[in-house]
Amino acid sequence: MLSLFHHPQLRPRHYVGGVVVISFITFFYGSALSSIFALGDELQWKTWFTDDYLQHLILFSFGQALLSTVLSIFGGLLLARALFYQPFSGKKWLLKLMSLTFVLPVLVAIFGLIGIYGSSGWLAWFANLWGIPWLGHIYGLSGILIAHLFFNIPLAAQLFLQSLQSIPYQQRQLAAQLNLQGWQFVKLVEWPVFRQQCLPTFSLIFMLCFTSFTVVLTLGGGPQYTTLETAIYQAILFEFDLPKAALFAMLQFVFCLVLFSLTSRFSPSNQNGLSNRNPWFEKPKSAVKIFHVFILLVFIFFLFSPVLNILVSALSSSSLLTVWHNSQLWRALGYSLSIAPLSALLALMMAIALLLLSRRLEWLHYQKIAQFIINAGMVILAIPILVLAMGLFLLLQERDFSNIDLFAIVVLCNALSAMPFVLRILSAPFHNNMRYYENLCNSLGIVGWQRFYLIEWQTLRAPLRYAFALALALSLGDFTAIALFGNQEFTSLPHLLYQQLGNYRNQDAAVTAGILLLLCGILFAFIHTHRDDDDLSK
Repeated sequence: MLSLFHHPQLRPRHYVGGVVVISFITFFYGSALSSIFALGDELQWKTWFTDDYLQHLILFSFGQALLSTVLSIFGGLLLARALFYQPFSGKKWLLKLMSLTFVLPVLVAIFGLIGIYGSSGWLAWFANLWGIPWLGHIYGLSGILIAHLFFNIPLAAQLFLQSLQSIPYQQRQLAAQLNLQGWQFVKLVEWPVFRQQCLPTFSLIFMLCFTSFTVVLTLGGGPQYTTLETAIYQAILFEFDLPKAALFAMLQFVFCLVLFSLTSRFSPSNQNGLSNRNPWFEKPKSAVKIFHVFILLVFIFFLFSPVLNILVSALSSSSLLTVWHNSQLWRALGYSLSIAPLSALLALMMAIALLLLSRRLEWLHYQKIAQFIINAGMVILAIPILVLAMGLFLLLQERDFSNIDLFAIVVLCNALSAMPFVLRILSAPFHNNMRYYENLCNSLGIVGWQRFYLIEWQTLRAPLRYAFALALALSLGDFTAIALFGNQEFTSLPHLLYQQLGNYRNQDAAVTAGILLLLCGILFAFIHTHRDDDDLSK
């Protein structure tokens, strides 16, 4: 391995940054995990594994993830078909707004969902208006499922919509000539592409639901609806039972590592069709059209009613008039606006360092080592950030933390959380530039910043802006790391919102959720504006 760095075409400028990032990740993760494993050596494993509570945690963690995934895929399939076959004005904007759930902070969405499905929500008010008893079941398993469906149905629908768009129009014309309709058409034409997409989508959504922390913590409603990840948090903050937390963290690490391996194994492959530039299909029958319209109306209400509730609650809140005097809110806003840009910038820098090394190694035909380097940056998907944060907590528990220390830890954890998404966005542009311009740059002797500015900046400008804005939005709404390290003096907008919801300060929570929604809406508009500009430039 060391001899690799003496390759004549591998200069220090190509690998120093990447080696530093990999070394840092290895040290950082190794130190955090070793502190958990060291504490885990003190446990009596046989006693713990026969514990009914632990068995319940494991079963519920897998059970809620399985149920959420199956419902999300079923809803995603129905929505994808309705979107594909039903033409209507505004479809382009609806498809864009579907991705809003990706950057929307989980706690903001939860506040909106409570306002719709809670005991005092819109549905309860409407039901009581008609004399229908409605208690609202937003806490417990039903609330967890509603929140997971809110986030994952749009994701599944977009993936399945890509599958429908990949079906060559020649196949659809042939099916029309053969008079294939209804279930026969679905079985023979659509199901083959759905089947290819189902397993990757299932594994991705299952992992997202299994590692769901904020949703279960907020809507779980009690010990009966607790997962391993929320049990780690409770064991540290409420019980201060560090050995128990270490056990839960080790189990969560093992399960997530297996799930990450399966998700990577079944990652979607690029689907090739004969032609997808000329969409053609037979107009659906009236009954199918009515069903599609019904699905679209239900989805639009399901997706946008919580967002509308947040806006209405924020604008009508009595706390809106006194927001200028709320020092805690301004402190949280200041920390959030400081943490998010630094986390996004750090994620971007680490990802670029890894990609520069990876693409150079791929150019030199070291494909396996190049892929290993990318996987090193994606390791956060296999090790939940709460497990990492707990390891740091154990490692540094003797230290008297200042706000600066806590700030640095949260910035680092948020950057590591965002880095896999930054890598996904930048990987293809960086590697394409290597293939297209490497020989040209070598022949002209263009290297370093000169190469970046003169040759690569034009193709990397839009992806870099998009990656930074997305990392900024993800860090702005991240609650996991600060849930463990936050306090009254060191807080953020999601952390403050969680405290307000827990103390039933709904008027204050409405203003906090509204500010978060406004910030994420601005970033969302920025992301899609620049993506549209990039598409036009192509």
